[in-house]
Amino acid sequence: MNKTLSKVFDHVMESSPWTSMVCLSILAFVMLFAMVTNAHAATGSAGNAAPDVKKSIDRYVIAISANNGGKGRPMLRYAESDAKAFAAVLKEMGGVPRNNIFLVQEPSVSYLENHFDNLDKIINLKKGQSGRDEVLVYYSGHADEKGLRLGNEVYPWTVLRKRVDELGADVKIAVIDACGSGAITRSKGGVAVPAFMVDQSSDMRGYAFITSSTQDESSQESDKLRGSFFTHSLVSGLRGAGDASGDGKVTLSEAYQFAFNETLQKTEATMGGAQHPSRDMNLAGTGDVVMTDLRSTNAGLDLDENVDGRLFIRDANGELVAELNKKAGHTMSLGLPAGKYVIRLERPAEFKETSIALVDGRREKVSGNNFKMVAAEKTVSRGSEEVEANGEIFTEGSSMDSLDRYGRTRVTFNAVDRDLNPRKGVQIGFFVANAKENMIGTQVSLIANVAHKDFAGVQVTGIGNVARDLDGVQVSSGFNVAKKATVQLSEINVAEEAKVQVGVLNFSKQADVVVGGLNIGGNTDKVQVGALNIGGKMKGRQIGVFNVCGHCEKTPIGLINIVGNGVWSTTMGVDEMGNTSIDLKLGTAAFYTSFEFGRLLDRKKKFEYEDRFLSGLGLGTQFGRYGTHFSLDYTFLNTFEIVDKHFKRNSLDYVKGETSFHHRLRLYGTYEFVKGFGMTSGFSMNVVTEGYTSEIQLEPRGEWHGNFEVKDRKVRAWPGVFAGFTFGHF
Repeated sequence: MNKTLSKVFDHVMESSPWTSMVCLSILAFVMLFAMVTNAHAATGSAGNAAPDVKKSIDRYVIAISANNGGKGRPMLRYAESDAKAFAAVLKEMGGVPRNNIFLVQEPSVSYLENHFDNLDKIINLKKGQSGRDEVLVYYSGHADEKGLRLGNEVYPWTVLRKRVDELGADVKIAVIDACGSGAITRSKGGVAVPAFMVDQSSDMRGYAFITSSTQDESSQESDKLRGSFFTHSLVSGLRGAGDASGDGKVTLSEAYQFAFNETLQKTEATMGGAQHPSRDMNLAGTGDVVMTDLRSTNAGLDLDENVDGRLFIRDANGELVAELNKKAGHTMSLGLPAGKYVIRLERPAEFKETSIALVDGRREKVSGNNFKMVAAEKTVSRGSEEVEANGEIFTEGSSMDSLDRYGRTRVTFNAVDRDLNPRKGVQIGFFVANAKENMIGTQVSLIANVAHKDFAGVQVTGIGNVARDLDGVQVSSGFNVAKKATVQLSEINVAEEAKVQVGVLNFSKQADVVVGGLNIGGNTDKVQVGALNIGGKMKGRQIGVFNVCGHCEKTPIGLINIVGNGVWSTTMGVDEMGNTSIDLKLGTAAFYTSFEFGRLLDRKKKFEYEDRFLSGLGLGTQFGRYGTHFSLDYTFLNTFEIVDKHFKRNSLDYVKGETSFHHRLRLYGTYEFVKGFGMTSGFSMNVVTEGYTSEIQLEPRGEWHGNFEVKDRKVRAWPGVFAGFTFGHF
């Protein structure tokens, strides 16, 4: 190619000046075109070798809830539902896969630390598979100036900040909805301001801490909202109410701005006082973090520009899923799951509603013409116009606080006493007492008491009590059923959440103290006491004859303890007496029980057994955790000899001969070769006494034993050794 161009160049230079100029121009254009073409081809080739593909964001959510703040603090009601609502909106609209969402309920400090450690491991395993890793840590529960109040434990603010900072993600966002949560931001100079970032691009690194209140403020929850003011406002903003730019995306700054304004507006007139969310951030790069994308939902709601007023959107169960102020003159989009909704529009002295069904794959538009006038509810907001019903004055959504403050105590009695209005006092039904709305007081009946909504007080009946949220005591001779309850006393108690259950059969998803014959619970924070205890995640202790739990933080105490994260293993071995045994261990590393059965090899015949057997029960502990470890245990064995056996009435009967009582103390080690398999060996000290007869049946296969008499009873003692193989979780 180069030689050809050289010949052409020489020929051109020998021509006339005008011809040379024209030819050189053409030649230069051809060379320039060839260079551009080659460069483009080279770029394409390089692109095929290593394509420049923009990697996606890998996002994780760890949502923590703690209704129990320890002794002397009121039990919260909505911490768990707040955490689930935050996680749900990020799953639906924030690009967070279900497997990347971790719900942590009522954790201890160590349990929460373990979750952070596990999250770090997951992030590190996937490191490099995405362009950016983001972790969103959410906490709803009790806190004070020292830190998070997890039951009777404290997780200090400084430790929490450091632990979140150390997470292996590129971006860490912590949202803390708790009293005094602003203490976590004050250490870095955070103040209560309505916004802190600009939206230029999505190239972000660093951390952001958002709190529901400043250091010296209370964070409040509402019976009307069935959640906290701050989280309710934040979730509404993430669903689209906070999209100030109208681009179909809600950024972190937009969500915070919306939550700040709404929380402050809702709490200015409450008894708890105005609540100012605060923040602290250290985000490097340019732009803002996009939290939710309204275009990612299959179903959604578009509000026309002529819709103007305060909107309350409730699902088919009547739960308030979003609340916002909509101004006329611009449209607004909201992301909601498919389902039926009622939208209430409120303006001064004007109340309207419309119903709508959302289906996957389609967005529904709502305009001002869709709303129809409705009668004002008798309870809308605190400080609203008082409404009289059945001679009683109600305000503030008939919440428990306002009912306690404004309600008038009254007593009613009927065969079936059914009340459709909120009430305070005593409701007596000869057969049934039925409260349709919130109630404070006492229900008494012969057959059943029913409380459809919040109830504070005592239910007493002959057969059964049923309640939704009960802050008080249920007493019956048959059964008690509640979604949330303080104390249940009956033959059968069933609750999703309960502080105390006492009965023959107790069933709960979350409980503090459970006492009964059969106790079945998901999570128990303090103690289960019964003949048979079955639990999922036990932060407390199980005490019973039989204990079963999937994950125990404290060691169960009982005859048989089956623990998913504990000890469940079998050792097959032989000892100095020629006893071949099978030993089953159940419990935890701190305390386990063992069940052993063995048979003695014949001293004169190889590979044959004598008719001497050993069976017994022991208890022990492991030094170290699990895997390779040392153990110390004591076992009591009953040694017996079968001297005769014969058939009688189609069954094989055994006649026992001489018996002995064998006390054995062992110190030994187990080495785990591979997961679930190890070798065990060690030393023992053996003491054998007379059993039901005067002869001792056991001795080692050697002359290293001593014979004694203690209070006219024969005793034999000797040191021993043993070895075997162990299988299972040890």
